[in-house]
Amino acid sequence: MTRFLMVITWAAFILGAAIWTQAQGLNSGASFGIIAGLSGAAWGTLHSDLGCGRRCAQ
Repeated sequence: MTRFLMVITWAAFILGAAIWTQAQGLNSGASFGIIAGLSGAAWGTLHSDLGCGRRCAQ
């Protein structure tokens, strides 16, 4: 899968989760937690090929 398709897939998944949390009537804290978690997972997935992590900043 190309990087572009991965980005589009994660974006669609995050937007879908945001719509779902609103439809379920979750409070803003719970919605934020779900979306922040998915955003972190997307970030980690999309930057996993760098193999650097926090060590490069030191």
